[in-house]
Amino acid sequence: SNDLFELKQEEKREIYRILKSLSDSVRPEIQVIKLYQKLAGLFDFIRAKALLAIELEANMPDLKKTPVLELINARHPLLLLHNRALDRKTIPLSISLNADERILIISGPNAGGKSVALKSIGLIQIMLQCGMLVPVHPDSKMGVFKKICIEVGDHQSIENDLSTYSSHLSHLKEFINVADEQTIFLIDEFGTGTDPMFGGAIAEAILDALNHKQ
Repeated sequence: SNDLFELKQEEKREIYRILKSLSDSVRPEIQVIKLYQKLAGLFDFIRAKALLAIELEANMPDLKKTPVLELINARHPLLLLHNRALDRKTIPLSISLNADERILIISGPNAGGKSVALKSIGLIQIMLQCGMLVPVHPDSKMGVFKKICIEVGDHQSIENDLSTYSSHLSHLKEFINVADEQTIFLIDEFGTGTDPMFGGAIAEAILDALNHKQ
């Protein structure tokens, strides 16, 4: 048993000696190895973006220097992949926002696709600003926004003693504080979570404030 233990320890020491010797031999090339690792990661990243673009049938829209959004036949990337796996058709959407018509309000029945439309616009905009091709018609026009404000979903917080509507209001207050001409904002279920009479009035006031901030 002692002999076996000694042999195992000797094996560990030999492995350590070999690894140390190999490390010593490549240490002078450490900067080159780091550079190659960075390049390999970059090529892998570019290839991954290209493969995703092919899968999404994505295109390069007409890029504008001003913050503009004119999407033609835009599709939610994740919904597109999900529907394709189930052999379902994904219904595209088209939307136009510019300096003259900056704000769009979508209303309609439950399960009518309002949230999907919002999420599609937000995700496509973020993808573009991350340097990715996006699932839109190539004649679409898109600009770069310096700020993207998104209020989607329930952010109720027990830790901060915030109800659903209090949390909703705190985020909308932040929107008003930071919003400017270089901002796109996406708000889902605007004015809900409280009495409809008060919720509607508050939503109208916030929308008016955001409108005045251009």
